[in-house]
Amino acid sequence: MKVQARITGGKIHEVRYRFFLFSKAMELGCERFFARNQFEDGRQILVALTEGEEFQIEEFKRFAKTSRPEGAEVETVAFEECQGPVMSVDGFLHFFTADQLNKGIPALLRIDRKQDKMLDKQDSMLEKLDTMIDKQGNMLEKQDEMIEALEVTRSDLIREIRTSR
Repeated sequence: MKVQARITGGKIHEVRYRFFLFSKAMELGCERFFARNQFEDGRQILVALTEGEEFQIEEFKRFAKTSRPEGAEVETVAFEECQGPVMSVDGFLHFFTADQLNKGIPALLRIDRKQDKMLDKQDSMLEKLDTMIDKQGNMLEKQDEMIEALEVTRSDLIREIRTSR
């Protein structure tokens, strides 16, 4: 027996709904499952195809009508029998894994760009720090020269005072 579940609402995507239903289909021992997110007239929709024995499908339908993943905002859950092939649960697992990895790639690229910007800023700060250290080194050299000059002046003053006595 094959059934298509159509779940619509304000928040159906990005709440782990596909995996939520897939887990139940696996638990029930269904051999085939496929789910996809789509939009219609600005509404979020999840279409899930499930194939299994009649008792599995009836339990799947009951679960889909009464259970929701956290954060989901569901308006309607409708079912109809469907024709045509349904992907194996193993096939869906591979498809779903690749889909999730594909979603992560843009995030990784954003992290990489931010890291590059942070490294540029760090390089700039290190250059400024090097400049400050160079200036401090020059100031220390001038201070040493000044101390030397003061020592010479002090020695001259001491000599003059001794001679004056």
